[in-house]
Order: sequence, then structure tokens, then C-alpha cells
Amino acid sequence: MKTPSITIDQFFILTFGLTMGTSILVTPSGLAGIAREDAWLAALLSMAINLLMVCIYIVLTRLYPGSNLFELFENILGKWCGKALSLFYLFYILILTGTLLGNLGFFLTSEMIPETPIEATQILFLIAAVVCARLGIVVLARVGELMFPFIIVLFLVLVLTLIPQIHLDFILPIFDDGIAPIIKAGSHAAVFQELLIMMVFIPLVQEKKKGERAYLGGALLGGIFLTLLVLLSVLVLGIEQTENSSFPAYALAKTINVGNFLQRVEGILVMIWILTFFIKISLLFFSMLKGMRVVFGLKEEGMLINTFSVLIILVAWETYVNSVYIGEIIQKVWFSYALLHLVFVPFLLCLIGIIKRRLLRK
Repeated sequence: MKTPSITIDQFFILTFGLTMGTSILVTPSGLAGIAREDAWLAALLSMAINLLMVCIYIVLTRLYPGSNLFELFENILGKWCGKALSLFYLFYILILTGTLLGNLGFFLTSEMIPETPIEATQILFLIAAVVCARLGIVVLARVGELMFPFIIVLFLVLVLTLIPQIHLDFILPIFDDGIAPIIKAGSHAAVFQELLIMMVFIPLVQEKKKGERAYLGGALLGGIFLTLLVLLSVLVLGIEQTENSSFPAYALAKTINVGNFLQRVEGILVMIWILTFFIKISLLFFSMLKGMRVVFGLKEEGMLINTFSVLIILVAWETYVNSVYIGEIIQKVWFSYALLHLVFVPFLLCLIGIIKRRLLRK
């Protein structure tokens, strides 16, 4: 069977979509809650940390060119240890996907369609991801290409219409609490883009060197967009409203009023979020299928699609009890759990892989 391939531009767009994903709605409040007026500086730091992570991932992929994330585990650690680590990561991706789906349902039912059962919105969105999984990664990449211009235009409209409402004094004083809150907020926010997932798809890129640049470029553009959104949230809403709102970016879009004519255009932000969220949830779904294929040596992963869709919806219903509970989990548990998967293990694998290759050369 011919291996599917994706272009440089498609890989760039998928990386950008993964970076934006759910972060577009929830990142501003998390950063404002810790860094206060310096939330935008924390967002810049988060972007820098993500780019550093991507550099680690690129080094890791160069050790064994053509291998995806799960194949790298086996190449570096051996067959059985590699499979065990793959299962460890598959559990992480499953919990992440279910939680994100829960977040989708909570947002839509609390902010837009309160009379619709939360389960209905989650199931409908999961069905779309299942259809995409059956069609393949190439179809998702082409959908991303189709969506990307609309995302850029909608975001520019959002930014330009908010400029008249900016209050520069809202970000003052700068460094009022020192640099410690900025570092804490930036490092916490950096683990919510999950750019490690793109290591599953980088072997499909047609030109490897340009693919690495696209990896960095997608992370950079997504980080710039998120930083602008955080900055606008603070400049327009003020720190208190940004911190206390469950979805400050949505509240931000509600404030748009150009000449008492252009109003209530929060649908623009929701459209951007839905499009990037679809890319992210589909990439996570594909990652689980690829991982199971590698771990169990399957010829086709299509048979697992329905099974995983049921698992994801069950996780969504069980984990996302309410926003307060999720907030507690994120603050006390998720940062360390995600940091282990996104930074510590990849960095350790890099060291092991480099040492192993040098020993083999000798």
C-alpha cells in the first residue's frame, strides 16, 4: 500500500492548527491569573518554550529519519521498552482528547446553545473526526489548506475591530511582581499546545529539511496569534475580567462595536476556534491510531476507529465534570503530567539516542 504524503504547506498549517486548538479560548485567563498585567510577556515566553521543544523534537527525528514518534521509541529503547512507552503515551493522548472534547461541549452549551444537551454536541463533533480518520491524513491536510485563509482573514478582522477599544494603561505596570510569575505562567501555558504530536506525521512530509522549518514556522505563527489574543484580552477587557472569565477571548469578541453597526461578531472567534479545534482533535485521533498500529503490528488501523471513538466519548463524559474541577486538575496535576511527556521523556530519549549512535560508530 502506498504511504500517504503531505506537502510542506500542509504540514505548516496542521502545526499551526494544533498550536491554536483549544488554547485560543482558555489561554488568556490562565496567563492573567498568574502573571496579571504581564500575561502578554508570559505568552511570549510560552511561545519561546514551545519553539525550544520543537527543536528537541527535530533533533530526535534526525536520529532515525523516516520514523514516527512511536517507531522512535522502539528504535531508541528496544522493542519491548519502546512498546511500553508507546502505551504510556497513548494513554496520555486518550485522556487529552477526551478532555478537549469535554471542553468543546462545555463551551458550546454554556455560551451559545444552552438548551442543547452537552452530549449531542460532543457526539456530532466526534462523528466528524471519525469520518476524517476514515478518509485519511491527506484529506485532513487538504481541509486545513482550505480552512487556513479563512482563519487568517477572520483573525485579522477580529484584531482590527478591537483596536479602537484598546486601553494602554491596562498593561501597566510592567514587571510589577517581578519575573517569577511570568516564568510560571509561561511554562504552564507551553504544555497546552502538545506540539510533540506532529512527530507522528513528520515522516509523511515530502521534503524533510523544509518540513522541519514548517514545524518551527507553524509553532511560531500559532504562538504569535495566541500572544496577540492575550495582549488584546488584557488591553480591552482589563486584567480582572480576563482573569475571572472562563472564556475571555469569547468575552473579548463580544465587546466589538464599530459605529453601532458592526456588533455581536463573536461568531468570528468561534469559527476560528472550531476550525483549529477540528484540526487538533483529528490529529490526536490519527496519533492514537498510528500508535496502536505500531505497538501491535497491525496492517490497518481502520478497525480501531469505532473502538477509540467510544473510548474518547466515555473519557469526555467522565473527566469533564465541570469547569471548576478541570481548573483544579490543570493547576495541580496536568502541568507535571504533560511536562513529563512533552519535555523530560523526549529530552532523555535524545540523550540516549545520541549516546547510542556514537557507541555504534565506535
